[in-house]
Amino acid sequence: MGDPVSDRPYRTPRWVKVFGIIVISLVLLVVVVLLVATALGLHKPGGPGGHGFGHNPPPTSGIGKPAKADEATRTVEITTLDTMTFEPSQINVSAGETVTFVVTNTGQAVHEFTLGDAAMQQAHAEAMAQMDDGMDHDQANSITLQPGETRQLTWQFGNAGTLEYACHEPGHYQAGMRGQITIK
Repeated sequence: MGDPVSDRPYRTPRWVKVFGIIVISLVLLVVVVLLVATALGLHKPGGPGGHGFGHNPPPTSGIGKPAKADEATRTVEITTLDTMTFEPSQINVSAGETVTFVVTNTGQAVHEFTLGDAAMQQAHAEAMAQMDDGMDHDQANSITLQPGETRQLTWQFGNAGTLEYACHEPGHYQAGMRGQITIK
């Protein structure tokens, strides 16, 4: 007859099983929290600021920079329309002028107002291609507007030239949803 202790099959200690269950539960909890935060727009790819820009604002160089609303010398009202247009479609400003844009979405679709030169518009379009439709993704030069919403963006313009304001929701820019700003 054999040794009764060595004849019994090996059993994993209970504490090892409990520890394993706790570790697996914690990993699953972290995954669920990240998925829920992403779905709610609290955690966005590319860092805390979404867009892939992280905390850094988009480059501004000679086009100007974000400003505070109380520094504005003028207010310009802009309307986003579901006809894939902005009203007005052209604006003139002076170099160095600070303008608050009051943007209203009168349509049924989500729209945005993104201010920038061609390079900034392209960078924003590329970032938008990586995001879910309708996701809020405000930056210093861009605001997202839900149907019926009014929001503001204040900008101090830089050197003379031409800028564009545009909507990069899927298909909107391609349909012509952009306007021109002439800086004199």
